[in-house]
Amino acid sequence: MTLKAKLLRNLGANAYGQLITVTIQLVSVPLFLHYWGVELYGEWLILSAIPAYLSMSDIGFASVAANDMTMRVAKDDKQGALEVYQSIWVFICAISLTVGCVLGLLIYAYPANEIFSINHISASHTQQLLIILMLSVLFGLQNSVLNAAFRAIGQYAYGTVAGNTVRLIEWIMSLVTLVLVDGVVMVALSILVVRLFGLITMWVILRRQAPWLNLGLRFASMGKIRELMKPALAFMAFPLGLALSLQSMVIIIGLILGPAAVVIFSTYRTLTRLLVQIITMLNQAIWPEMSAAYGAGKVELVSQLHRKSSSITFWIALAAVTVLSFIGEWIVGMWTRHAFEPNNTLLILLLTTTFLNVLWQTSWVVLMATNQHNKISVAFIISAAMGLLLSYLVMPYLGINGAGVTLIMVEISMFYIAVNNALKLLDDHWPSYIKSVLSNPLRNYELITQDQSNRL
Repeated sequence: MTLKAKLLRNLGANAYGQLITVTIQLVSVPLFLHYWGVELYGEWLILSAIPAYLSMSDIGFASVAANDMTMRVAKDDKQGALEVYQSIWVFICAISLTVGCVLGLLIYAYPANEIFSINHISASHTQQLLIILMLSVLFGLQNSVLNAAFRAIGQYAYGTVAGNTVRLIEWIMSLVTLVLVDGVVMVALSILVVRLFGLITMWVILRRQAPWLNLGLRFASMGKIRELMKPALAFMAFPLGLALSLQSMVIIIGLILGPAAVVIFSTYRTLTRLLVQIITMLNQAIWPEMSAAYGAGKVELVSQLHRKSSSITFWIALAAVTVLSFIGEWIVGMWTRHAFEPNNTLLILLLTTTFLNVLWQTSWVVLMATNQHNKISVAFIISAAMGLLLSYLVMPYLGINGAGVTLIMVEISMFYIAVNNALKLLDDHWPSYIKSVLSNPLRNYELITQDQSNRL
């Protein structure tokens, strides 16, 4: 299959997933506000943010393994890919069991209602909710193992469509439960049940697509786990950093300013991060092809993908941010039915944050897809942690806008670090890179998708 065909197929799968994401975000906010109100919905957001940290409990093994397996298959090393596959599965199962038991004990040992000022959900329901959300995240780790296998066999698009279809059904069932059943616990339980059935379905599909990629213990080894440990630990910095800047920010705002402020911040952040999700859709389409090209020794092709994709990203981001700066408040007002006072300053701050983020996202993908991300991982986690600490210090004085200011500072530092490291890896230089980024985006799209002899 040509590079053009693969990219278009991957992009189509990501577009499908992004459409689902946007639909969920746009529809969920007004519906949850209507049925639960601002206070209860705010408490749901706070409690939902806590188990999100469990998504990092695989310490990055699934993502690093996906890159490693893809590069091995590109070199026709299926046996090596199978060894990695079974090794990470055993490791993630062990980690999930351990983390689940420890967190389960903590949930029942400490009063979450008192710690997070939860007033509209009873203590027993809070415990049940956290347990169910925890199980949903842990089963999601198993899904990440299956996604690694789909990517390795060149079926990234197939796996992405299947995974997003399950996510869509989860959301639909949660809305049905929201409307028909009174209680946050039942909404969370509906999501868990669908996720379990979806996981089984994806496993069956994968077995038909690649019978040689079977789960088991036979080829699992500590040697493979140790081999992946360093890049996996480095990868862990990114979900942890995102959790600090996104999920932890919600918790800090809730502690300092209350649940109502959480709803305001989350609403503006959801709107502005739609752009991030669109750019992520584009970059995720390129990611597996970068891994395959790098594994096959085609570094020049990776460099071309980096430059041209960065240019397309820049122009899309510039146009989107400009438009949202004018109509963003109107969208928020219509979306929430004016449930709270508008905050144009927060809108501009979060739009700036989003613009900076998407500028370095493609460079980040280059480093991640090739498992060469160790150098920037420490910088990312430090930047995110410092941003969170600074937010905690300034929000009592600047209010909710303080969160936007500190997020901008984090993005500026990461822009330079990520781009600079990607250029070094590809033996590229800032002047030529900037010139390429500012060039005609339509021409760059043609160069990316042209057939030539770029077959992977």
